[in-house]
Amino acid sequence: KVGGMTFLNREIVDRLNRARNIISKTSPIRNMCNKDEVHDLRLIVKETVSYMTAVLIQSFIDLMLGDEPEKEKQEMVELMAFATLPRLETCGHEAVYKIFYDDLISGGFSTDMIGDTVTTLQSHYNCLGLTCDDVGRHIKDAADHPECSANLDIAGYTPVNATKTNWIAKLDLDAVAIHQLMSIENYKLAKRIYLEGHNYYDYDSKKDYNFVSLYNMTQSHTIEFTDFPVYQLYASYYGATEWGTDYANQLILGALDGTGPFVQKTAAQRALAVKTAISSMVSYMSALEALYFANSKCSESTKTAQIAFDGAVALLVGSVEGRGRGGSNYQEGQMFYSIGKRNCEHFHNCQGADAQANTEIFRALKEGQLWIQDQRCSELDKAVESINRNLKAPLMESLLYFSDDEIARYSDDDAAGYIATMAALPIIDDIDSISASSIKSAMDLTSSGTSGAGANKSDAVHAALSAVFLNQATDAIVDCDLVTNMDDICNQYYYDDGDDEDPNDVGINDPGDDGDVDTPVVGGQDILPEKVIKPEAPMPISNGLYVATNYVGDRSAIAHDVEQIQSFLNEGNFDGAMNLYKNGLNSKIYDENGLWEDKLVRSIKRFSTESRTTMESDPTYNLFIYGLSDENHEFMGRSATLYADTFIENLLYLKVPEASIAMVGITIWMQVANSLHSAYLSCKKSDLTEGRVIDGRDLQDGGPALLLDEAAAYWIGDNQDTGSSSEGHLLYALTETIGERFEKIPSGSESIINTKIIDLFNKAKNHIAISRGCSTSEASHLRLKGVIDELIPLMAVPLIRSLLYYLSEDNATMVKVYAVAVLPLFSACSPATYYELKDELIDHDVDLLMQKDYIYSKIQSLYSCLGLSCDLVGSMHDDDFSRCDEDSDLQSLAGYKYATEQEIVNRASHIDVEMRKIEIFIDNGIYHFSQNEDSLFGTAFDLYKHGQQPDGKGSLSSIARDTNRDVVPAFAAFRNYFGNDAYYADTMISNAFQKTGVFGKASIDQRKRFIVFALKYMVTHMAILEKIYDAVLICKKGGNLAEGTKSFDIAAGYFVGSLEGKDDGGSFDGSLIHMLAKRMCVQFGTCTSSNQARINERIISLFYAGQGELEAGACEPLGRTVKEIENALIVPLIQGVLFSARQNELHFKTPSVQEFYPEGYALALSVIPIINAKDPSSAANIKNVMVASFPDQSTDKGSNDSDKVHRVIKSAVSKMDGVDCSQIGSLGGYGFCEGDGSSMRNHASNSAISFVTLAITGMSLFTLL
Repeated sequence: KVGGMTFLNREIVDRLNRARNIISKTSPIRNMCNKDEVHDLRLIVKETVSYMTAVLIQSFIDLMLGDEPEKEKQEMVELMAFATLPRLETCGHEAVYKIFYDDLISGGFSTDMIGDTVTTLQSHYNCLGLTCDDVGRHIKDAADHPECSANLDIAGYTPVNATKTNWIAKLDLDAVAIHQLMSIENYKLAKRIYLEGHNYYDYDSKKDYNFVSLYNMTQSHTIEFTDFPVYQLYASYYGATEWGTDYANQLILGALDGTGPFVQKTAAQRALAVKTAISSMVSYMSALEALYFANSKCSESTKTAQIAFDGAVALLVGSVEGRGRGGSNYQEGQMFYSIGKRNCEHFHNCQGADAQANTEIFRALKEGQLWIQDQRCSELDKAVESINRNLKAPLMESLLYFSDDEIARYSDDDAAGYIATMAALPIIDDIDSISASSIKSAMDLTSSGTSGAGANKSDAVHAALSAVFLNQATDAIVDCDLVTNMDDICNQYYYDDGDDEDPNDVGINDPGDDGDVDTPVVGGQDILPEKVIKPEAPMPISNGLYVATNYVGDRSAIAHDVEQIQSFLNEGNFDGAMNLYKNGLNSKIYDENGLWEDKLVRSIKRFSTESRTTMESDPTYNLFIYGLSDENHEFMGRSATLYADTFIENLLYLKVPEASIAMVGITIWMQVANSLHSAYLSCKKSDLTEGRVIDGRDLQDGGPALLLDEAAAYWIGDNQDTGSSSEGHLLYALTETIGERFEKIPSGSESIINTKIIDLFNKAKNHIAISRGCSTSEASHLRLKGVIDELIPLMAVPLIRSLLYYLSEDNATMVKVYAVAVLPLFSACSPATYYELKDELIDHDVDLLMQKDYIYSKIQSLYSCLGLSCDLVGSMHDDDFSRCDEDSDLQSLAGYKYATEQEIVNRASHIDVEMRKIEIFIDNGIYHFSQNEDSLFGTAFDLYKHGQQPDGKGSLSSIARDTNRDVVPAFAAFRNYFGNDAYYADTMISNAFQKTGVFGKASIDQRKRFIVFALKYMVTHMAILEKIYDAVLICKKGGNLAEGTKSFDIAAGYFVGSLEGKDDGGSFDGSLIHMLAKRMCVQFGTCTSSNQARINERIISLFYAGQGELEAGACEPLGRTVKEIENALIVPLIQGVLFSARQNELHFKTPSVQEFYPEGYALALSVIPIINAKDPSSAANIKNVMVASFPDQSTDKGSNDSDKVHRVIKSAVSKMDGVDCSQIGSLGGYGFCEGDGSSMRNHASNSAISFVTLAITGMSLFTLL
């Protein structure tokens, strides 16, 4: 605090006091402020508004990072977004404003947006007159609130005096304000800002300059340097006109006032005219003035030269372009630099995200900066002349742009086209006055608007510029190759057949050409082959359904392969279909230069056959190969990694006409998913390294923007019309076709599923752009991952719908096609349900007499596992069988009826699905990718760390690292036991993933088994305790009891999981502590007559008691109930330790018996800290047997002494208040209460009841899956 106030309040109040003092000193006689006082008040107001904005930004960030309930937070963030986001528009960033408006207000705030939102706000501090220190950093110093950068670079250029240069760069904010004000016809205020300035305040020269305006920059006396050739050229040309040397100012005033050539022009026309005049006249000439001034001072004063040179860059580029190399990727710049970027987008000749002319200009600017520092003035002179030459190219291109047929037909651009012409005419006139006159006549404002004027403009300007560039003197003035790639303007080729003496080889336009097939050259240099494509050029897919950041027309052309294959199949030409499937035809593979030199093409077959390499670490692909694998890890007799090709070639061999549909639904669908996952991986690894990414625009294959565009191209394909099911051949068309049977789609509209998918593609694209290729925040990749994790289940909806439809139609072939296409996506869900469906619909011929309503219900029961709903998938028109709904009766976890919102509990209970996926990925590494198992460990580790939520919250890692666990009394015992490591479980699991620590010597199998058991039992045990004790705390503090109930229900989700199902007692698909208790009750004789674990029934009844106590606000009874739950939870964990110890000893004596060393290690470490708190000696003995020798226990006798483990646990339990020894039961006739038998070694290894129960339930003894 400063003077008892916060910093921002102090700054605001000080300025209000200063303003009051100025006004109070005003002479009562004249009753007005003098000029200096007005200037001072203007500055005070401007600075005060900046600090007031900082208060809003702080509040905005605080709300996003706050702990309020989700719905309340969303509403408050939305209100603060309304207050804060419009300020982004004043910075000239309308596109960014619209994106964040859609995200935060229209779409609704979610925590995954924090990183990008804060980063974006920080990038606007400078524009808003703030610094990082002014706003500060939130006390929650986390990845959600990235470090603020004080970088004041200008589009990648680093000024020597950044602060002073930054003042100048802000002049373009006046251009933003003028344009916005003119758009709403507030010409008076726009004119005042133009004349008086608003954003550029020269703090170093307050007396001389104060506020500097755009008007000031049009006046030669601003820095009083006119001794440079371009100024003289323009002065000579315009000196004979009514405007004289004040031409730029007169044109701008005319547009502001609506006079002269701008009479009767609309607000939009006049606004664009002023914007064009500022960029192509004011910015251009003032930047050149500063450059030549710097050049003149090079030998006299390095400091003066450097300040002027940096100022030239500021005037040339401005602040709106931003700090990063290449400037703004939304074409929102206001100064000269923006001209080339806008034009190259139109003419598809950008270099990366920027105009080639800009690239050349920036190269010379950076060189010039070095020449000044080294006082190499002759080199500086060359650099300035190079810049001068290259600056002319955007002016010429702008003229071409406004004369283009596509642009000229829009009258709103007429006035701007006139300005662009006037900006370029002096240069053209200096080369060819006749061509200049022709262009001036064609682009004159009075000649536009008549029929055919656009075409006349284009023809006249093209012809005139062609004549200009035929003049050999032009090349020294401007480089045509930087202006355009149009052959009719720059096609100055000469032909050389190797005979230097041949007088006939004189040129392309010479009638005496001998017609030899000669080598084309320019200036004696071989011409490179013309690019077939522009890899970096943005392109619309199928008439703009999605506008890709990069060229991906080669990818979308795969649709033509599908179209032609289908045509072959319809004709019965299966050989032709097979050949095209194998070899491809239409999807050409271009090299990084856009050339098709190797004549390679993509084929649908190779998508599958190369997937073993290209998709090895892809999580969706791994679910499919796991779900389709048989006991030999094969599918239809071949490696399951080739499942798509195997299935499709079989269809072609059997001459099934629907094979092309399978190619789309199976192969291309997976290719879309893989491109999305690859975009995430690229985003995760991204940093803005030289020559790789500019604003998400990729300069080489494999960047996140290109991979995302690729996914969109494979989804939509060529020739796809919006909402059309008859046009197009890829997944968009498939979605429309089946959507007509599940939705009521208005004419001309598209399926809601396609709408959602395209929206998510755009959301991902915008994120990559805003985060500058995922480089602005450590958590940028998680936002993209969240979008992708939302996209892939949506992509499955048309496949599910098709499966349901063809079941209803009794079409066995198509049922199998879509079963293969989509069912494996559910292979990590309920095993019993999945394998029943797989057996019915994939492994065997489809029985059309099956009970369809039963199959429907089984498929629908899996929806929630993917985050889908009945409402989203929908049902077929007039078909009751396919109709499903999620009602309140389904809010159950193995019979436990929870009160909390279903989505919240689903999110908690589905941690068992994520655990199962982790195990699947690691197993695939063992069975399918044995040469590179670590790749799949990496995929599994990524899932562990980040989960399937965009913010990473709720991931297994975040649960293991929950900072609220201090609320659990026993947590201190765990932390102390593990050497004060509060994240003990995460540490061990991460070590197992990364093969470090004790796991450095562990086998892949041991690491996997430990990871799985630690997740299922170590992590969930503490997570359950944290939630139920949190409920007690909420109750005692008088908090919202509904929040306490939510914590209780989440704890139940962690205890039961989703795989148990909803029926009372659950199923045998479960995998968490609830299922461990069911497995152990078989071994310990603690099952009920219905084969349920008695301890589970006890825990569930306690959960119900807690629910009631929370509802009644009975906090003390709730505390006792929670303690009873804690005591009951340890029972199945202790049983697991005992069982593992016994099995390990049996294995030690008889190796054919299954060992459980990793499982015992994980389970022992889950209970030892609790035992250690009561009986350190017993804890040490358990550790010596179960932990100390891991992972080399199989040869150590001391690690296989189950009798010791049984004795010390019996001793420890007697000292653990509240743990009922009778609930543990007995193992092999050995009990754990005082008076029970003292040794197990004289008892049979398995009781008769164990085998009977196992036979009844069909349950494995102690399995991982």
